[in-house]
Amino acid sequence: MSEASDFLNAQAAQRGADSEVWENAQETDELVCRDGMVERRTATAATATALTVWKDGGEGYAVHIPGGADASLVDTALAVGRALGPAGAPPARPATPAAGPDPLADPRLDETVARRLAKLTAGHADVNVELRARADRSRVLLHRAGCAPLSHVTGTFQLQARVTAKGRRVGFIAHQMFGRSVDAVLEDVEGTELDELTALARVLASAPVPRLSHDDVLVDGRVLAKLFMLAVPAFQRDSVLEGRSVLADRVGERIGTPGLSLVDDPTAADSPLPVPWDDEGTACRPTTLIEDGVLRGFLSSRRTAAAAGAVSTGSGRRGPSGEMPTVQPGFLALRPATLMGGAPLAGRTLLKVVQANGAHTSNAITGDFSIGANAVLVTPDGTPHNAGNITVAGNVFDLLGRIDGHDGLPRLNRSHTSFIATPGVWTSSLTIGR
Repeated sequence: MSEASDFLNAQAAQRGADSEVWENAQETDELVCRDGMVERRTATAATATALTVWKDGGEGYAVHIPGGADASLVDTALAVGRALGPAGAPPARPATPAAGPDPLADPRLDETVARRLAKLTAGHADVNVELRARADRSRVLLHRAGCAPLSHVTGTFQLQARVTAKGRRVGFIAHQMFGRSVDAVLEDVEGTELDELTALARVLASAPVPRLSHDDVLVDGRVLAKLFMLAVPAFQRDSVLEGRSVLADRVGERIGTPGLSLVDDPTAADSPLPVPWDDEGTACRPTTLIEDGVLRGFLSSRRTAAAAGAVSTGSGRRGPSGEMPTVQPGFLALRPATLMGGAPLAGRTLLKVVQANGAHTSNAITGDFSIGANAVLVTPDGTPHNAGNITVAGNVFDLLGRIDGHDGLPRLNRSHTSFIATPGVWTSSLTIGR
């Protein structure tokens, strides 16, 4: 990889330009298991090279897939820079390379893993279990002209369980699990996760209760992690600069319940995709966005940070094909303060919203949403009943301010290299209907 970056930086220098090369070589293994067998497996590899050039006050950009050294990439990037016009001074060159993380797990779907997964899908007469596994491994290089190149190797394992039960009706539940280690994820699946999903699918296959009546609402982390994706842009500096964040002028104000925190930390021990620096070479570190319910700041890339007179939080991330960096979180964890568990309170009926089935309406600027969902009613004695298909409506920012507690079970949602982690929350901020 470094040979291509050396060549491109040299070609840019010959044309009087400063330059930076980003390269990614990714390998992906996938397999699908069902009915005790491996139904399908694939292995793919892809490379991409992105070049940024600075010359005469302009900034140009070009991407080459499948990567490699091509002098025409330099000419294309320079032409783009001329067409876009003045962009200001290029960013400062890093003084020293960012340190890499400790050696990481190398997720692979070998025959032992395939057999374990296949075994998990067998043996149920009334339930169909499908497991879809994916192991990604990436080597990323970032080479600014005149600086030592940065590189890191990382990987993540993803497992989607799709469980369908057939009773008086069909009950379906899907769940995504992520981790650095294949073994760690599989141990959770073999230990508790699959049994719990199977039991839940059987409840959803039973006849719905005739009347929807409850005292409390618990939104499962699987659902909340998806809903919270609506709020993420509001915590990004580009949204603030472009007038798209409802939080733009509220730093220092309370926007969440006391004790609530929101921290982005791609280097965290439980981050499924750890990286030492972002796709612009800025060292990653914990960034606190909410502390004790109070808004403390925003995520930024080097460009958006410079525009705001701030320092990048290491949140400049490229798209899957090396597109120009945008502001994105790495591992964003929402942590409410009060642990309430997942059982109903004494003498009360709990409505658990366990699965989102699609957004009827959603607005990423205002945070308003209305979604279809599946839910379970848990009576005071702990017996679960199918609540049927319901509608859940509310506002994700209002929800932050009305979290009564959490269930202690963090769940994750993924968007390319960004992960959102949150437990299920007890809240009175939602409108529930059928």
